[in-house]
Amino acid sequence: MSLRQRAAEQKRMKIKHFTVVRVFFVCLILLIPSYSLGSTENKIKRNEDLNILLITLDTTRSDRLGCYGYEQAETPSLDALATGGVRFASTYTSVPLTLPSHCSIFTGAYPLYHRVHNNGFYYLGEEYVTLAEVLKKNGYKTAAFVSSFTVDSRFGLDQGFETYDDTFDRDEILKNFRSERRADEVFGSFSKWIDDNDRKKFFSWIHFYDPHLPYDPPSPFKEKFSGKPYDGEIAYMDHYVGKLVAKLREINILGDTLILIVGDHGEALGERRELDHGLFIYDNTLKVPYILHCPEHIPAGVVVETRVNLIDVMPTILDMIKIPAGKEIQGFSCLDAMKGKQRESRRNYIETYFPLENFGWSPLVGLIERKWKFIQAPKPELYNLETDPEERQNVFQKEVKISRRMVKSLENLRKDYSTDKTGQKKRLTKEEERRLRSLGYIGAERMSARPGHPLPDPKDKIEDYILYFQGNLHETRGEFQKAAEFYKEVLRRNPDVSNNYVHLGFLYAKTGRMNAAIKVLEQGRERLPESYVILSKLIMFYSSAGRYDDALSASQSMLGIDSRHFDALFLSGSVHAKLQNWTKALDFYEKAMAIEPENKTLKQRYAYTLAALGKHEEALERYRKLVSEYPDDSQILKEMSEIYRNTGNLNLAVVSFKKAVELKPTPDMCYDYALLLEKTGQLEEAIRWLKKYLDGAKDKNSLRWRKAQATVIHWEKRIKNDNWHR
Repeated sequence: MSLRQRAAEQKRMKIKHFTVVRVFFVCLILLIPSYSLGSTENKIKRNEDLNILLITLDTTRSDRLGCYGYEQAETPSLDALATGGVRFASTYTSVPLTLPSHCSIFTGAYPLYHRVHNNGFYYLGEEYVTLAEVLKKNGYKTAAFVSSFTVDSRFGLDQGFETYDDTFDRDEILKNFRSERRADEVFGSFSKWIDDNDRKKFFSWIHFYDPHLPYDPPSPFKEKFSGKPYDGEIAYMDHYVGKLVAKLREINILGDTLILIVGDHGEALGERRELDHGLFIYDNTLKVPYILHCPEHIPAGVVVETRVNLIDVMPTILDMIKIPAGKEIQGFSCLDAMKGKQRESRRNYIETYFPLENFGWSPLVGLIERKWKFIQAPKPELYNLETDPEERQNVFQKEVKISRRMVKSLENLRKDYSTDKTGQKKRLTKEEERRLRSLGYIGAERMSARPGHPLPDPKDKIEDYILYFQGNLHETRGEFQKAAEFYKEVLRRNPDVSNNYVHLGFLYAKTGRMNAAIKVLEQGRERLPESYVILSKLIMFYSSAGRYDDALSASQSMLGIDSRHFDALFLSGSVHAKLQNWTKALDFYEKAMAIEPENKTLKQRYAYTLAALGKHEEALERYRKLVSEYPDDSQILKEMSEIYRNTGNLNLAVVSFKKAVELKPTPDMCYDYALLLEKTGQLEEAIRWLKKYLDGAKDKNSLRWRKAQATVIHWEKRIKNDNWHR
């Protein structure tokens, strides 16, 4: 090779080397999050005038969204928000259950502090300061639109919200855990509200419940995701996330609105044979999506790897709008993590009392610290999340030093986070003690139903868990006999668990076997005399069976445990109303109204009770409000007509009844309207409506039908005689 050729080759190699190095550094720069380049901090613009839209995605795993790497996802709306904002790659809830997770979001505190450990049995106390309360105090209009009974206002999450829309079915008298509504209805309610409030600084919470068992996405998602209904539910929910964003853009406030997307917990989808969530505390039910989007105030395309928790949501919002976090908040603002200032992940406390309170098995508590995850259980578990992210290799016995350190660290964390930052520990009220005792334990430590018997590890009771779900599946399909067989077997294996009596009892009630339903629950109450769950359902069954004394006795016991139990208050009022003990009925209804003032049937019965007590003007005032809210309800109009008639105002009685009968011209309504018309002297019109009754009545041989036929003849003779006299 000549010198010239050698020089040319050396130059070419230098250029090649420089190109490789340059490509390497370009790739390196692209891989480093933008905060590492120092640009992110300049892009975060805190602003006290931002609107806040918090969207919580119930039962949504982060690894089932496209922006978290799931290639089969159809989540364009969520993906766009993540691309245009900040996505947190590793966000944990502390408990894989809806109510306690949302309580942590809205208080910025662990369940250890706010003491809401499960769905349905707990209330967020008024002494805790919520995000909505802080924002309302700082000039925000506040509104919530929720889609599941698990976050109903009666459980305390309504604190600070001027509007709390938790009406799932306006005619539903007593809500239950199957009370819910789809994303389209939630979006519709928010859309109407925002049209009236778009010029005011607002905080709104939207709760979507759709990806929850049983998975049943509407068309066309049902067909498109055939065989993958969970993914279909998420795709459907994503569609309405997109509609929310479009609505903000339509009214020109998208640029002034901080949008936060966060899951409350994940879903097991059959992993480790868990079919939904709550039984275990593995990452599949603890890791959730967390996305922030506000193009003019936070950077786009940032992915934060630092591990965060749902208790960090509230302080992050407050930091963005320049409001100091209260001393009781246990979480931290995520703005530092977004700027790259916080690289070290903090400890995360995790728990589930669902196995204890729903199945009678050991609760699980745990800690995530650095790369280690410890689960305290009868058979303790330790996982290295870096080398074993699927938590398959339990190294608790192998890593002795680390296990000891994690046990001690968990003990200290539970002690520290059971108090606020001033070191004040919340004491249980007497009512809280009674309620916890009725659930089978005190202080959330261990079940006391069978002293001296250690509680089984949920891992060892998976077969019983599967039996229950098989029963539930058959019940959902309408295969009631098969469902009963599974429920009976679960009850035989676990006779000290209240819910097992309730599941079988409800199945009997659903199939019309009310006496059998009552018998099952009475057997449960005999074995577990102070059971919160059994008592609450017995009241309903006794009332339905007409056993009013038993219903009132059970209600009294229930209210001794929980003075705010809505079903006990409502049913007590209803029983006293049936017995015409109107003063007592009114007292119970008033207490129930304080808990659920939006309940249509309760409002109607309260108004009727006022009328029965002779408080006609007050009753009429409430009926007028009911008519304005429910103008198409014929029963409300009819009851208002009765008050007018009883107070001698027959003309207004006719006006109200006419509207009622035109809305619902049933034979009975036609009959009653005809009698009222006759009292006002409108005989020809009365005859016309009584003939409508005669034509529409099913039993044309009944005593009432024959009497009506005779009445028509009599009234026609009266008209004929009146005309003859004229």
